[in-house]
Amino acid sequence: MDELSSISEELKSSLRKKTALSDISFDLWFGEFTLTSLTEDRAIFSTPTALKRKILLTKYIGQIEEALTEIIGFNVFIEINSLGTESFNKEKEEPSVVVDLSSKKIEESEKKEREIDNILREKDTEKHSILDDYTFDNFIEGSSNKFAKAACLAVAKDPCYYNPLFIYGQSGLGKTHLLYAVMDYMRKNHPGLNIIYKKSENFINEMVDAISNHLTAPFKEKYRSADVLLIDDIQFIAGKEAMQEEFFHTFSALYESEKQIILTSDRPPNEIKPLSDRLRTRFEGGLLADVQPPSYELRTAIIRKKSSDMGLKISNELIDYMAERLNNNIRQIEGVLKKIEAINSLSGEEVTKTLIDDVISKVDPGNIPNDVMVERIIAAISKKYGVPTEDIKSKKRTDSISKARHLSIYIIKTLTGLTLKEIGAIFGRDHSTVSSSIDKILLNIKTVKNYESELNKLISDIKNN
Repeated sequence: MDELSSISEELKSSLRKKTALSDISFDLWFGEFTLTSLTEDRAIFSTPTALKRKILLTKYIGQIEEALTEIIGFNVFIEINSLGTESFNKEKEEPSVVVDLSSKKIEESEKKEREIDNILREKDTEKHSILDDYTFDNFIEGSSNKFAKAACLAVAKDPCYYNPLFIYGQSGLGKTHLLYAVMDYMRKNHPGLNIIYKKSENFINEMVDAISNHLTAPFKEKYRSADVLLIDDIQFIAGKEAMQEEFFHTFSALYESEKQIILTSDRPPNEIKPLSDRLRTRFEGGLLADVQPPSYELRTAIIRKKSSDMGLKISNELIDYMAERLNNNIRQIEGVLKKIEAINSLSGEEVTKTLIDDVISKVDPGNIPNDVMVERIIAAISKKYGVPTEDIKSKKRTDSISKARHLSIYIIKTLTGLTLKEIGAIFGRDHSTVSSSIDKILLNIKTVKNYESELNKLISDIKNN
């Protein structure tokens, strides 16, 4: 990494702390903010758009000045250039702005200040209860999470109805939302309960601090006096023998006192390794509830509800399009919608397919539209094997073309959600022919030496291109 890149990264690290923005908001304004030149009297930065340049100069110039001075040790003029990725017309682009940091005073109208702050303000969990945002009422239910929600609601209404309650599923599917919903319900309906919620990492760190400072007795008393103990991501206790020992005794004390225990994990107890048998059996001794990735119908409902809550006007066609593309988890959907909301609110830009694609590519770089991925795959195979793309898509059946076509079909099926019929339409063939091509590649994987490793490398190169 060169010196300018090093200063840019150090500056961003400092600004992340000074601005206290969420990860999404910080990435929106500073993700592509780069130092391009530095002399003894001037620092030149670049940012992609005129809008971002204006926000940086009017909202964050003080923090930039302070952070840069701390890093390089002296004051300089700051120049921020807009690269104009929205328009490369240099004549129409607004001129660069030079700021004398020693005397620059930022003045903005109260209206503009309120507009920006309303979009980018960070929720302070000490002043704003996060429970207000995550309740049973705003948890969107579908077949993939219905059982887990019902189980959580049962123990919220009647603690120890299921004990322990163990919820598991991949990251970003709503497990933490359910824990917050349980706490919200209990605090409203069982106000006398002593409820303790902890991320397992925080539980571990707290225990280490207690041991280091000879405060293990207060630590044990704190957790063993809980009426309800909720531990998020308990899988991180795996392999930590001292932590498992302490948690076993805490678990046993609470269980024997008929206190409610709720745990979440990214996997079921029998897949958390290494985990002591006595903890595993206790985790499995209550109710296990899994949360599956959201179905297309649930993703659609989530996008419709959350976009409506945000005041975003998104057509049904675009909601369906987003539901098709955002198929990993709920957190991914929320991240994309929040960034679209920020752009829409600050610039007034209409929500279009182009905007959606642009935001998704930034929030989830690996998420590429099927049509783009298909062309990328065929182009990569064309280049690697010297077969023209038009021949791969044609009905020609020479050996080299057929092999390239079979490989294209197999990788398209691997990297996209297209059906056999949809893939067939790309090559002017029916689904049975597509299935036959896939079978040929699968046979090569089984019978041809090194074929699978070479195929995996090709797929990896295409994905990371």
